[in-house]
Amino acid sequence: MKRNEKADDQNVKIRSYQPGDIGYVAYLHGKIYEETYGFGQTFEYYVLKGLTEFLESPEGGGLWIAEVNGEIAGSIAITQYDQRQAQLRWFIMAEHHQGLGIGKKLMDQAIVYCKESGYERVFLWTVNTLEAARYLYQKYGFQLLEEKTNETWTDDPLVEELWNLDFPNQMSLGSD
Repeated sequence: MKRNEKADDQNVKIRSYQPGDIGYVAYLHGKIYEETYGFGQTFEYYVLKGLTEFLESPEGGGLWIAEVNGEIAGSIAITQYDQRQAQLRWFIMAEHHQGLGIGKKLMDQAIVYCKESGYERVFLWTVNTLEAARYLYQKYGFQLLEEKTNETWTDDPLVEELWNLDFPNQMSLGSD
C-alpha cells in the first residue's frame, strides 16, 4: 500500500481472530517493539502470557484483526477486567500500514464492543514513547491517570501510562 493511500482506498476488513492469528499478533509485537523501541524478550513473554490467558478465558472480551487485501495489518483486543471494566490490549499496526486510518477502524470496533457489552469504563496501559497511539487515545477521550517507571522491557527505563475512558451513560447508580 502506498503511503498516500487511505484505508478506504483498499480492501480493509476487520474480523474476529481465527486460528493462527494469536501467534501473528505476538510476532508483530515482538518484532516491531524490538526493532523500533529496543524492547527485549521479556516484553515478548509478557505479550505471549497475556494472549495465552485470553485464549484460555476469552469471556467478556474479543480480539479483532485488521486485514488489508488479505494481509494482516494489525490487531486490537478487549479483555474483561471485572463486570464493570474492560482493558484494551494488543493494539498494534504493521509499520507499512500505519497512518492510513486502519488503527481508527480497530479502535472504533473496540469501543463499540465495550459499549454494547455494557462496560462502564475501559482502560489501557501504554508507554510514553508511543506518540501516535497516545494521540489516538486522547482523540477518543481517554484520560491519563497514572505513570510509573518500567525497567524490565528495555535497557533504559520507560514510563508506563495508565489511560482510562468512562462511558457515563452506562454507569449504574452507586458506582464509582
